[in-house]
Amino acid sequence: MPNILIIGATGYVGTALSQSLLRSGNHRIYGVARTPSKALSLSATEVTPILSTSPSTLSHTLTTAISTHHIDIIIDVSGANQESASLLALVKQIGAARLEKAAQDGVTVVPKLGFIYCSGTWVHGSSNEIVNDLMPVGTKDSPTPPAELVAWRCELEREVLSARDVLDVMVVRPALVYGRSCAIWTGLFEPLFQAAKAGSGEVVKVAADEESRPGLVHVDDVAAGFHAAVDKLPIISGTGVYPVFDLQTSQESMRDILGAAAREMGFVGKVELVGAGEDLFAKAMCTTGNCSSGRAKTILGWTPRREGFVEGMSVFVKSWEASRG
Repeated sequence: MPNILIIGATGYVGTALSQSLLRSGNHRIYGVARTPSKALSLSATEVTPILSTSPSTLSHTLTTAISTHHIDIIIDVSGANQESASLLALVKQIGAARLEKAAQDGVTVVPKLGFIYCSGTWVHGSSNEIVNDLMPVGTKDSPTPPAELVAWRCELEREVLSARDVLDVMVVRPALVYGRSCAIWTGLFEPLFQAAKAGSGEVVKVAADEESRPGLVHVDDVAAGFHAAVDKLPIISGTGVYPVFDLQTSQESMRDILGAAAREMGFVGKVELVGAGEDLFAKAMCTTGNCSSGRAKTILGWTPRREGFVEGMSVFVKSWEASRG
């Protein structure tokens, strides 16, 4: 039963992932919590909390936890920037020390510490042309430049892959995620919700591009993808397989998505997509993505089951409304 430590365990993807792994009965799950209340919520879901309330002591807390609980694989689904880079540096140190200690003890064959990083398909940039996870990102040879908001991830991905000498590594890239709380969609859904609540029949302007066709994936399928990555990591590592996998199940029009959401909210006015402007997050949300997930399906055995955002909008809007409080 491998011991898995999830960074971002209380978050949107981390919650779904921890429950997927626990349901299999094959893993013991640990999760980092930044507050006592978050730690309690993890305990309530059978995830063993690693409490770290101060950024200044996080490295010590993680080092101790990884050693004490004999952690086999660390998964970073925190979505952080500098913190993810610092985490990788720490995990590399721990992984190298583990191998060195084994060598000193005369142990010639020892499993490497595993590290799986959650990136995202926005690193491919915006294009209707099909792309795959073997294509370079963030280089002069890339088909398109990455979304500006996440351009930093390209270099971090390369740093993860370069750590293969001391770690078993993998990079998993979900497309734009929907389902459950749909938290990332709040900026686009909220103006429609407020207009519907007010009974307005006027025009509602939304900061989105008319021509955008984002690549999508349900949060349950993201969890299934990472679950498959955990199970296949020790099998793939050291084989020469390029350990980067895109997760996308559909590509749908932003016009159709917001139109369907407005109808389910009871909004009877007109939805006008006025463009993302210079807001980096809004621009990233409008990234058009047409990614192939064939390698995730054939190599990892990923089997997505929740396909179609617009098709299930009646359920997704209700879930979003219930989650907003």
